[in-house]
Amino acid sequence: MEIFSLGFIFGAILGSFTKALADRSLTKVSFFGRSYCNHCQKQLVWYDLFPIISYLLIKGKCRYCKKAIPLEYLLVEVLMGVLIAWLFLQIIPTTFLTLSPISQSLKIIEVIFKSFVLLVLVSVFLTDIKKGLIPDRITYPAVMITFIYLVALTIYKSVILYFYLKNNTFGKFLLPPHSDYFFRHVLYSADPLISGVLSALGLGLFFGLIIILTKGRGMGGGDLKLAIFMGLTLGFPSSLVAIILAFLSGSIVGLVLLVIKIKRFGQTIPFGPFLALGSIMALFWGQQIYDWYLNFSKGSIF
Repeated sequence: MEIFSLGFIFGAILGSFTKALADRSLTKVSFFGRSYCNHCQKQLVWYDLFPIISYLLIKGKCRYCKKAIPLEYLLVEVLMGVLIAWLFLQIIPTTFLTLSPISQSLKIIEVIFKSFVLLVLVSVFLTDIKKGLIPDRITYPAVMITFIYLVALTIYKSVILYFYLKNNTFGKFLLPPHSDYFFRHVLYSADPLISGVLSALGLGLFFGLIIILTKGRGMGGGDLKLAIFMGLTLGFPSSLVAIILAFLSGSIVGLVLLVIKIKRFGQTIPFGPFLALGSIMALFWGQQIYDWYLNFSKGSIF
């Protein structure tokens, strides 16, 4: 319960930033400026910035001009709180304090990075569903940060292994030139980086081909950049699961909109929200869904 509560508080704080990031990415406003009321432009003071609590205390209205604050602010903070809380439960074990310092650091790094991924995905979901736009101001830095993270994580794990073996009586014999053990484990540590880069290239080529064949009517450049981020972040097989879920959910929603006559044939709907939704599901359960499908396929043969 403590882990969930800690994750929810951290997520709610990120939720407030996520909403600001989504809104400001559609304008030229800096991401790092002070928060203000969109109606009266009054800068908010510190006690207006408590996620969820502040919204409820001022009853969803600006303290200064009394204009209604969109419910979306509260919903995003709650949503991010739940998502990050679930992330904490999935990654941080109840025995966290008994783990070695190295294991603890790796768990913390993983939580921080995946929280960043959720922040990006929810931001993109909001911008595309509201304005039909996936801003480069979000996707370009997200791709660069993810690549740097994967490289740094690979180096960090390799350095830890090297010094552990070097300072171990028997471990010295597993280092070059005595053995290829170290290099084999470096390659294993680099698997997320290699898988991510290859998945990003694969999804980039796939979406690029769709854009060329449909002359930009089927997909846009924003979808392409988001797909690259998905591949780099999720790797294989989770990125494949995310794409399948995105196309499946997009098809179902599109069909429903046609049936209830909100959309007509030939009209498009933003695909970014479905990519974001598929990625979030794959981030939590990608490997499990992939394994379930393989087992299901084997069972259906017989």
